[in-house]
Amino acid sequence: MFKIAKRFLLLSVVTLVLLGAVQSGDSPSASDVAIAPHKYSLLRWEVDHIADKWVNKFQDILPWNSEPTRDERIAQAQEFFSLGVQIKDLEREILTAGDFAATTERIGELEQRRREMQPGVEETLESEISAILAEEGFSSRIGVIFPPVDTVYSKSPGVLIRSPRDRIAQVSSTLLKPGIADPERERLEDLVFREESVSALVVSTGGVATYPSVVSDSGSLHNALIITAHEWLHHWFFFQPLGQHFWDNADMTTLNETAASIGGEIIGDRAFTAMTGETVNREPSTDEPPDPDEFDFTTEMRETRLTAEAMLAEGKIEEAESYMNERRQFMDDNGYFIRKINQAFFAFHGSYATGAASVSPIGGQLEELQAAVDSPEEFIKTVGRFARVEDLEDYLGVPPS
Repeated sequence: MFKIAKRFLLLSVVTLVLLGAVQSGDSPSASDVAIAPHKYSLLRWEVDHIADKWVNKFQDILPWNSEPTRDERIAQAQEFFSLGVQIKDLEREILTAGDFAATTERIGELEQRRREMQPGVEETLESEISAILAEEGFSSRIGVIFPPVDTVYSKSPGVLIRSPRDRIAQVSSTLLKPGIADPERERLEDLVFREESVSALVVSTGGVATYPSVVSDSGSLHNALIITAHEWLHHWFFFQPLGQHFWDNADMTTLNETAASIGGEIIGDRAFTAMTGETVNREPSTDEPPDPDEFDFTTEMRETRLTAEAMLAEGKIEEAESYMNERRQFMDDNGYFIRKINQAFFAFHGSYATGAASVSPIGGQLEELQAAVDSPEEFIKTVGRFARVEDLEDYLGVPPS
C-alpha cells in the first residue's frame, strides 16, 4: 500500500505540473492549425491513466483474485508481444488478403486478447525491472523503489522535430498522436518548412517518459524491457542534478539521453535474462575479421553528418540539404531505408550519442565511465550527480578543449 501511495503522490505532482504548463498563445499560424488535430495530449494521458492504474491496483489486492505464478506471468508477457507481431503481419497482409473481412476480424480478436492481458503484463515487467533495480541498490530500507516503475504498453507518440536550416540543433519538439501515415507526415513537414523556414521531421518514438511512461507495444519483449528501463531512468534522473538540467543545452540533453540508453540496456538485458534464461551478448563478434568491402552503416551515417555540418558551416544550406537527400538514397540502395535525412533528423537522433547519427564525444566518455566503475548502480548514480557536461569531463580527467 505504501507503494501505491507513493504512486498517487507522484502522479498528482505530474498532473499539477502539466495543468500549470497550459498557456494561451498568439493567433495560430497555418502550420499550427495543420498540426493541432495531430497533437498528443499529455494532460489527457495522465488523467486517463491515473484512474486506470488505480483500478488495476485495487483489483490486484482483492482477496478473491488468485495470484498467477511467476512462470505463468512471464509466459503471458511473452504471448502479449508475440501477438503484437502477429497483428503487424496481418495488417501488412490485409490489402492483399483474399478475405478482407476475415482478416480484419482476426486482428480484432488478437487486439481484444492483448487488451485483456495488458494490465497483468505491465505489472509483470514492472516487477521484473524493479527486482533488478533492488539488486542494484535502488530500493529504500523498507524495499521501496522510488519513483516506482510504472508504464503502459500502448502505441507510442510521434514527435515533430524542428531544427534551423543553417545548423543542426533541435529548437522545438511537439508530441503527436501515434500512427500518422507517411503522406501526412510529409505534408506537415513541408508546411513547416515553407512557413517557418526550418527543417522539420516527424518521427516515431519507442517510448516517452510521461508518468506512467508510455512504451511501444509493437516490439519484442526484450525491446520493451530496455525502453521501460530507459524511461524509468528519466524518472529517476528527474530527482537528480542530471535530469534537472536536461533542458540547459543540447549537450545536457545528449548526456541525459545517452546515460538512459546505456543504463536502460544494462537493466533491460538483465531483466530479459532473468525472465527467459537467454543471455544477451552485446560484444561484437571476433570470429571473423570485418570485410572491408561490406557496407558499414555507422561509418557512412557519421560521414554524412560531418560532411553536412561542414557544408552548413560554409553557408551552403541548399547544397547540404541536397547532399543529405542523396545520402538517404545511398543508404536505401544498401538496404537501410530512412524516410528522410535532414537537419532535424540529426538534431533528434544525434542526442543519443552512442548511435550512428551522433558525432558527440559524450557517448565514448560515458562508455569510458561505465568501464571504470564497479557496477550499474555506481554508473547511474555517478552520472546522476552531473549538472554540467564539464562534470563528466572533470570526472574522467578530460583536459579542457
